[in-house]
Amino acid sequence: MNRKKQQRLNLIADGQLAIVGLDNIEIWDGADLALLREVLTDLIEREEYGSIAVNLQSVKYIPSGFFGMLYEWYENGINIQLLSPQPNVEQMLWFRMFFKLQEAGTFFLNDEAVRHHTPGQQVEYHKQKFTSNIGGETILGDVQLDAQPAGS
Repeated sequence: MNRKKQQRLNLIADGQLAIVGLDNIEIWDGADLALLREVLTDLIEREEYGSIAVNLQSVKYIPSGFFGMLYEWYENGINIQLLSPQPNVEQMLWFRMFFKLQEAGTFFLNDEAVRHHTPGQQVEYHKQKFTSNIGGETILGDVQLDAQPAGS
C-alpha cells in the first residue's frame, strides 16, 4: 500500500479484533471504499482475523456498496462491528436493517431473524419491519416468519 493511502488509514489490531478507520473523511467515495476493501481483505484473508470493526466516528455518508461488502464477509463467518456511527449513518436503510446495538456506540451485523430463509422471504421481512404503518406513523413492527426456513 502506498504511503499516501497509509496516512489516511487508522488501523488498530490486537490479534483477535482489527479496527479500521479513515481519518476525518466525512463522505466516503469509491476510492475510500476501495482502500477499505483492500485493507479489510488483507486482514481477513492473509492475517486471518475473524472479527473486524470499522470506526465511523467522522463519517456522515457511506456508499451502499460498503454494507454489501461487509455482508459478504459476514456470510463467510466474519464478525462485523461498526463503531461510533453518526446519526445520519444510523438512519441508512442497510444500517437499520442489519446492525444491532450491543453496547454504547458498538453495532454488530446480525441477520439471524432471517438467516436461513429465501431472499424473497428476507426482503418481505425487512419490508414489513421497516414500513409498518399505524395511524399514519411509520414504526418498527414485530414481523414473524414461518417457523421453518425455505427448503426445510
